[in-house]
Amino acid sequence: MPPTIADVARRARVSTATVSRVLAGHGRARQETRDRIFAAARELGYRPSGVARSLRQRATRTLGLIITDIENPFFPQLVRAVEDAAHDLGYAILLCNAADDPERESEYLDLLVDRWVDGVVIAASSLGGRHREWLADAPLPIVLVNSPEQDIGLSTISSDNQAGGGLAARHLAELGHRRIGLIGAPPRNVDGPARLAGARDALRTAGIEHGVIHVAADDAGVTGGQRAAAEILAIDPGVTGLVAYNDLMAIGAMRAIRAGGRRVPDDGSVTGFDDVDLAAFVDPPLTTIAQSTAEMGRWAVDQLVRTLKKPALTADSDGGPTGGPGAEPAAHVVLPVRLVVRGSTGPAPSG
Repeated sequence: MPPTIADVARRARVSTATVSRVLAGHGRARQETRDRIFAAARELGYRPSGVARSLRQRATRTLGLIITDIENPFFPQLVRAVEDAAHDLGYAILLCNAADDPERESEYLDLLVDRWVDGVVIAASSLGGRHREWLADAPLPIVLVNSPEQDIGLSTISSDNQAGGGLAARHLAELGHRRIGLIGAPPRNVDGPARLAGARDALRTAGIEHGVIHVAADDAGVTGGQRAAAEILAIDPGVTGLVAYNDLMAIGAMRAIRAGGRRVPDDGSVTGFDDVDLAAFVDPPLTTIAQSTAEMGRWAVDQLVRTLKKPALTADSDGGPTGGPGAEPAAHVVLPVRLVVRGSTGPAPSG
């Protein structure tokens, strides 16, 4: 297998981002660092691909997209939105499913640099925290989707997670539910705390501070939701409302209610978050918080393309260009969410 940028980075004891910039002639680097990188490349016999050599401005017309979990229906919807937006602007998409695996995330970041994509959309919320150093020194434009990492100079777009959690909990309170369970995301999830805080604030405002139980799930899928809901109902069989972190966990929660011999929504109401396509077709249809997935995808692509169309860079004191991709001020957009009421919620049971 031919050597890659990652191999050169290990040999030169620098980051892959630094190697990419130095070999492409972008950004500042000390002369000693440059010498070490070029020496490592010569020793390993590293050569950029023929496509890369011929594209001095990195114009491959390809964008990378890293997502958390292709099995979660939210992400195929986002992939479609990103792909549609990219296609309209004449770009192709290279999709990477990181599976919430830190090692795989790192491999894909290096791979996309090695493949000379023009920019990357990252829709893997935990990646921003796990790879902050790499992202802060990224050699190409990056936009984060549904990530709160706003202090590393990258543009971000996300939903108002706290408001969404509040809408879901307030809906149950207005239906008369007074003993409510909160099914939280796994601890590593970065969106979970905001949704949980929003739900707690809404319940506190409604005067429901006692009898609220929070259980964090071990995974963000149907099985995790079912286990967390079963735990809540075991702790307090009188719970009549469940607020789940996402739609898959909400579907699992409905399974737990039925497994206990109860009915949804007559004996227990459930809310989700995301409004994936499946939410409208489960039985009963799921009440949930809708995100503007298509708008997220299009904005992320538009932001990358705007960055790519910036004027050419100017030379620094070492003869290399300055400014680099993403040198413009980062933009941070928070999209509103909305409550979609369906059949999984109803009035609290009497007695």
